[in-house]
Amino acid sequence: MKKTLFGIIIGLYSINLSAQDNKAIMEINYETKMISDSLNRDKVNIFSTALLFNNTQSIYCSKEAKLYYKGTPAETITTSAGQIAKYPKTVESIYKNNDVITASLPVGKYAFTFEEPKLKWEILSDRKEIKGYKSQLAKTITDTGQIFFAWFTTDITIPEGPFRFKGLSGLVLEVYNKNRTIEIYATDIKKSNELIEPLKYYNEVKAKTKAQFLEARKNYHENPSIYNGNMRLFDEYGNEKTKMMTDRIKSITTFLD
Repeated sequence: MKKTLFGIIIGLYSINLSAQDNKAIMEINYETKMISDSLNRDKVNIFSTALLFNNTQSIYCSKEAKLYYKGTPAETITTSAGQIAKYPKTVESIYKNNDVITASLPVGKYAFTFEEPKLKWEILSDRKEIKGYKSQLAKTITDTGQIFFAWFTTDITIPEGPFRFKGLSGLVLEVYNKNRTIEIYATDIKKSNELIEPLKYYNEVKAKTKAQFLEARKNYHENPSIYNGNMRLFDEYGNEKTKMMTDRIKSITTFLD
């Protein structure tokens, strides 16, 4: 019944003359688990994100980030200057318009925006059922050399998925990398008519290529102050803590590239 309903919705949308409208027809909520140390799998960071999409457009980000950059934050915190918006746990986003996938990923206080290279998929023979949908397994090697696997269903025939994992013949419901330090699972699938629009970042850097972003991120890991306004950190006794921040960032080696 659920799959039939979504099939009717998608079929009607496909023949609608206003298919370029930027309203979503579906929303998929995902949970992402990231392990920065493969030898210590108890240290897991968990993030919640949502994918809004129709036949031609999509936006993938956390709901907190979407509200924050709209100026209507989900939470505020009390400071000496009064109430201020609480910074989201995750601020990255992926916006797709037709075949162009645009990533916006943080480097310090900046968001670097660039076009993601398209993934090439190999369809594998594995099959299983996920949330009532018949799914099959696919494999890709990203432009940065990382191996990812994706479970997708052709019961929903729109080539969408979380983050940059798109371009298959159906909707991606699960993604994981080879050593399973990154796992993404669909938790909820429902209808939606929300607007699909890219996030408007306050400190956006439009990179000409993904290589520029990767170079900026590498430099940030070596010296985080350069993308934080040359900020230096000190404790309450006046001791500089910038190196501690640098060492902590260097230890984070799990990326969705």
